[in-house]
Amino acid sequence: MPIELRNSTWDDFPLVKIINARGENGYRTQVDFDAHQLVFAPDRSIIAFDGNHMVGNALSYEMDMYVPGGISKIAAVASVSVQATHRRQGINRSVMKYQLEDIYSRGEPLAVLQASESIIYGRYGYGLASFESNLKIEKVRSAYAKEHVSTGQAYFIEESEAREIFPQIYSEAIKNRIGMVTRKENWWEFRFREPGLKGGDPKSWFVKYQENGKNDGYLRYTINGTELNVIELIACTHQAYSSLWRICLDMDLIDVIKAEHRPADEELKWMLADPRRLIEHSNDRYWVRLVDVKVALSQRSYSIDGSLIFKIQDDFLPWNQEVLELSCESGEVSCINSSKDPDIILNVGDLGAVYLGGINFSTLLSANRIEEVTQGSVSKANLMFSTPRKPWGFDGW
Repeated sequence: MPIELRNSTWDDFPLVKIINARGENGYRTQVDFDAHQLVFAPDRSIIAFDGNHMVGNALSYEMDMYVPGGISKIAAVASVSVQATHRRQGINRSVMKYQLEDIYSRGEPLAVLQASESIIYGRYGYGLASFESNLKIEKVRSAYAKEHVSTGQAYFIEESEAREIFPQIYSEAIKNRIGMVTRKENWWEFRFREPGLKGGDPKSWFVKYQENGKNDGYLRYTINGTELNVIELIACTHQAYSSLWRICLDMDLIDVIKAEHRPADEELKWMLADPRRLIEHSNDRYWVRLVDVKVALSQRSYSIDGSLIFKIQDDFLPWNQEVLELSCESGEVSCINSSKDPDIILNVGDLGAVYLGGINFSTLLSANRIEEVTQGSVSKANLMFSTPRKPWGFDGW
């Protein structure tokens, strides 16, 4: 029987979440359903049916992400799964094609996902664009290299106050931090519930940091025995950042401090007297898919003026398969079709990998993933696409 693809309705919501949970070999409770219902958009959920049986799904969320030079609309792709009974039948490929065509029709130039199985998504034009660090350090090894004297004051607060003040702090702290996404009201509600999902413990502590009467940072953490787990540590200033980390590192009755989904270039490492003691486990985080290459390249900024001609290879979304001339002059960017010979030939997934500035062209050239036709063009591309910081993909979806 042929597989039918269609968009969801609200009536499909419970089964969509069950199908996804089953794909992860997990379960969902009413707590999970209630939280995910806050952010679910039926018209962005793609489901696959074999007769009357739902056998696969994928969804996306409309989000705003900081990219070099500003904010971009993205489709945050999630919950991609095919049931174990129907694998190796081309269903996931069909769902991905259907979804990316839908994203293109919405005028969203980027699709971004966090892969549970990293081997899958390169074949659909996604490129590995950022990494994250999961941190662990023993309290006794956590001294700063330079003595820290806080010029502000931290206070424990209740969740009710955290709900009021955290959004403003977050919005200010992430401004122009490449990779970070803004949070609408429904996503803030989801984030406050998130630790209690998938059978987790919803209880946590909340701290604010103030200086001169202004809220400059916040901390949310949990305690498990003698282990402190940082859920969120967000700061607008170095003083707030240093002070909030110091609270974690000096907490009484704690032996170990852990923090997940931290940036690959976390500055804490460079503040420690013995940086080797900070154990970092690196994971891939963002996989970026340029759904509309011309728009995506036109909307971001570049670190130097210059011009490059790219030949884009994209068998999955053929409208991207073209030669484009990218130019930046005095901050003005243009990206137009060209009949000139290309400087660089590359797959759309590799262009997605370099898009946020976390990966450079030289790395991909050394890995034999891209072709440099014009000598020196890769070095120029490195400079044009470079960014001051590595992209940070904190929020999961």
